[in-house]
Amino acid sequence: MLAKSMVWLVVSVLLNAFGNALTVKAALGSAPWTAASLNVSSALGITVGQALIIAGGIVLIVDDFLRGHWNRMKDLFNFLYVLSFGYLIDAWLFVMQHIVVNGMIFRTAVCTLGILCVGCALSIYFRINLVLHPFDDLMKIMREKFFHGHIVPAQRLSLGIPLVIGLTVGLIRHDLIGISLGTAISFLCTGYFIVLFDKLVKLHLDSEWHIFLPLHHGHHAHKLAHATHH
Repeated sequence: MLAKSMVWLVVSVLLNAFGNALTVKAALGSAPWTAASLNVSSALGITVGQALIIAGGIVLIVDDFLRGHWNRMKDLFNFLYVLSFGYLIDAWLFVMQHIVVNGMIFRTAVCTLGILCVGCALSIYFRINLVLHPFDDLMKIMREKFFHGHIVPAQRLSLGIPLVIGLTVGLIRHDLIGISLGTAISFLCTGYFIVLFDKLVKLHLDSEWHIFLPLHHGHHAHKLAHATHH
């Protein structure tokens, strides 16, 4: 069963990175953390994946600080997830480098497909529950520590941070990248897509194989999934 979970984890990471790469290619706005990384990557002259890895590493430290304790094994697995996710986005963008996405209708379709892929990937990822990306862990900590279990304000604050970063960097450079219609669609609709793919994609996994449990399956896991996305 653990082997099956690992296979699904690989599928979810590949699909998540693919979906984010599609939104970047469509150039109609990406999910908040990806949008922030696009602006940072442009400012620093690094790749989007490298910017996401740097952001993930910083947020990982912030998560531990807010939590008040360190779990080395948990942090190691989460950071490995950060690395794989960041490099896979760069890999997908490299594969897609010669693909041209023109025309508003085609760009909208590609962007929406990307967000759907992210929703499907997150549905799988949350149910497997082997690792937790620091971005998602941040929202979970805020929910439990500052908002008495209420997920909506925790989501707004945790996703507001990358939006502020992206807007600030873009406005300072007079070159705002990645924050547009797709960002709004991702922010408002990804949770509903996760619910949809919860019903469509059947995993049949045994939760007792989980390495650690930052989330609980079932109702509580879906509560988090409904409002969390990159």
